[in-house]
Amino acid sequence: MVTIALETLASCSGCEISILDLHEDLPKLLEKAELVYAPVLMDAKELPDNIDIAIVSGSVRNEENRERLEELRAKSDILIAYGTCACYGGITGMADLYTRDEVTSRTYSDNPSTESAPLPNEVVPELLSIVHPAADFTQIDGFIPGCPPKEQLTGDILIPLINNEAPDVPKKSVCADCQREMEHVEYDKIHRRVEGTPVEGKCFLSQGYVCLGSVTLGRCGGLCTDAGVPCHGCGGPSLDVLREPSHDIYNGVIKRIAHLSKMPEKDVEKQMYDLGHVVYGFVIGSTIMEDKLVSKIPQLVKK
Repeated sequence: MVTIALETLASCSGCEISILDLHEDLPKLLEKAELVYAPVLMDAKELPDNIDIAIVSGSVRNEENRERLEELRAKSDILIAYGTCACYGGITGMADLYTRDEVTSRTYSDNPSTESAPLPNEVVPELLSIVHPAADFTQIDGFIPGCPPKEQLTGDILIPLINNEAPDVPKKSVCADCQREMEHVEYDKIHRRVEGTPVEGKCFLSQGYVCLGSVTLGRCGGLCTDAGVPCHGCGGPSLDVLREPSHDIYNGVIKRIAHLSKMPEKDVEKQMYDLGHVVYGFVIGSTIMEDKLVSKIPQLVKK
């Protein structure tokens, strides 16, 4: 029987719930695996020894997160970063747009929606200076990005791992699953996602909307674009972006918009807005993405 442990760090716990979304495939998983630790799902206080497969979700935001991650690594044979937060810092990484003092002040003493309170100094673990993905502190054996990863992908990876088989995972971008038609259109204005109503069935980039589908790993089936919402990049960077030092989410989108609209790249750049949220919202905590020579993240992060 393969033992599995789920550990949640700085997370919304949506990744753990996504595993339950396996529904009828969950009994298949549990036929050969035993869930020995999952605080969000069961009353387990201590991490056991000799774990076969450990799954960690959430970013590393404070000292306790780091200690729990290191303990998980020491007690497991295979450690998987599950979800975009564990892989790239995720949505929690946007805290890096502010200093640690700004974050704590806004939370406790300078929040207009609550009464001012002193910063807690007991029990509450100290925040790290920035948000980190799991691989910043320990060796990770596998990465399953997504916010959260979709249940079909989870089953296609976990079940083969339990059977000691190599999983076959998709490697294309979101655009490969998007049914919208791309075309060259003469336009000279970039639209915010909340402006106007996009034409149904037509590529968002062809309409001047910022869509990250071309630079995002496509393991979601293009659910957002099919529903009329531009891709926000929650699946993390595409393999092309990860593999090429000169490729970045920002310059990838700039080049694609310039190509489709025939606008010069410098004119597209002038209209790009709020890069920390619109472009890097799910990867701003990623060391890999920050270290790219063409990355704009170093200009945004406050350390």
